[in-house]
Amino acid sequence: MPRTTPFTCSKFLGNFFVIFVFLVLSFIYSSVLKVFGPYYKERSTFPILAIFHFTTFMFIWSFFKTMLTDPGIVPPLWGFYMGDSETKRRRYCLMCHVFKPDRCHHCSACNRCVLNMDHHCPWINNCVGFFNRKYFILLLIYALLTLYVVAISMFQPIYEKVRTIIEKRDIHAYSEGFIIAAYTLDCLLTMILTMFFKFHLKLVFSNGTTIETMDKNAIGKGASYNKGVKRNFEQVFGRNPWLWLLPITGESGKPIGDGVVWVESYQNLEEEAPGNEAEQQRFSPTLNDNKIPQDEAKGVAAKVLMSPPLRKINDSLEEDSRARELNKYARPTVKRIQSIPKEMSTGADSYPSSSRMEVVNAGQKIDSGRPIGKQFHETMSSPEI
Repeated sequence: MPRTTPFTCSKFLGNFFVIFVFLVLSFIYSSVLKVFGPYYKERSTFPILAIFHFTTFMFIWSFFKTMLTDPGIVPPLWGFYMGDSETKRRRYCLMCHVFKPDRCHHCSACNRCVLNMDHHCPWINNCVGFFNRKYFILLLIYALLTLYVVAISMFQPIYEKVRTIIEKRDIHAYSEGFIIAAYTLDCLLTMILTMFFKFHLKLVFSNGTTIETMDKNAIGKGASYNKGVKRNFEQVFGRNPWLWLLPITGESGKPIGDGVVWVESYQNLEEEAPGNEAEQQRFSPTLNDNKIPQDEAKGVAAKVLMSPPLRKINDSLEEDSRARELNKYARPTVKRIQSIPKEMSTGADSYPSSSRMEVVNAGQKIDSGRPIGKQFHETMSSPEI
């Protein structure tokens, strides 16, 4: 299957966004060290620096995991097998030349199709998809924790510096303006990322994506993937609670499913799909008498039987059965005509060949160019034929 190259102009320019992120981080980090660095041995300052360095380390770890982890690619030759579990109409990508599963979209920046694509983030120079969505949420969490630690811990020192500048109307050193600018930037980023994180946390709890909220055709369909807050959260973060806050997965912390097969919300779904649905037997929800009422099951079956594709198949089968019934009578009729004695067709050879008797659509109509004889017509009108 042909693959599109992941290196594009957008990917190249995305590297500058990544550099800008680390420049901003370095700007805020240096301002914190200038304020609390000289007092790191004090009892009140050491915990602040310890928490700040821990959240910064976790932010950088999550950032690189999100940036370097493949968000998910369509399996080779998926959708070309007639025995696949999904029989509905599939979307085809003309750029990647692959069938696109549900919730899979083509990213023009990455020049590839991404499983469960949420959006393309230029700040990490990568798409947020099925396999790195957990890392992206952790990236937002630790970025906000770092920003909040800076905003809260540096409030008192910045307040005193600003008050001194207002009273004296003079800045003694450029470092004071540097620290104030860094703190202002920190507060702005805190407000922006707080709203951004709130939006994405809502999507995680509802099992939605950014593209589905923006796509008018997928607004009603997006709610069908909602399985409840707990299962939606586990679908992204895995079932192991010890790994929820760490940017690693392991065997027990992988996202639920494979990003290809998506089961919509069913009340009779007792267990989720296995850890890797691509390697396990794919399942489909069945009508359980203990879970779904019998009347509701009949209604679902009636809707399936009345669907246009099945209706066309049923009509074609009926036409085929009618043709077979007609063929039963057509064969003895032709045989009977061929066995007519030669004396009964007196004068038949005197007519041109184009006007001789022709059997058209055997079993439905027998026509002749001209009358051949009275005995022949009596034979053709007999009830045996």
